Amino acid sequence: MKGNRLYKFEKLCSRNAINALFSGGRGVVAYPLRAVVNLKNGDGRVVGSCARFMITVPKKKIRTAVGRVLLRRRIREAYRLNRQLLLPQLAASICEAEIAFIYMDKEIADYATIDASMKKLLVKIAAQAADRQSSSLAGKESTENVGG
Repeated sequence: MKGNRLYKFEKLCSRNAINALFSGGRGVVAYPLRAVVNLKNGDGRVVGSCARFMITVPKKKIRTAVGRVLLRRRIREAYRLNRQLLLPQLAASICEAEIAFIYMDKEIADYATIDASMKKLLVKIAAQAADRQSSSLAGKESTENVGG
């Protein structure tokens, strides 16, 4: 990937993928954001990025469309600038992440608050990917010892 821009393949659009994400994903919270994350083994289809994401701002929390659009822009910008906290760990663990960012507050937060919570979320997700990698490596070693 060149630069910091967001590409089309980084957006989570498929209805089946979104349903699978919300049915089997794990939640991570850094107020005012919540992330639902589904980590899975990479198949090498997407080159350059291992994470696909979507952003949800509930109408029940933020009533005006202008406010929801403003928050989506702020969340997207925070992810775009801070995704380098997550992508190297995903590439090292050879897994893909599907992430849904959900805004939870009733008030419109400023960018600094959203940026700080985004950094916390991405670090937590990277830690989950590292745990997944270490558990898969331990599983490989135990199967090799049993077979030998």
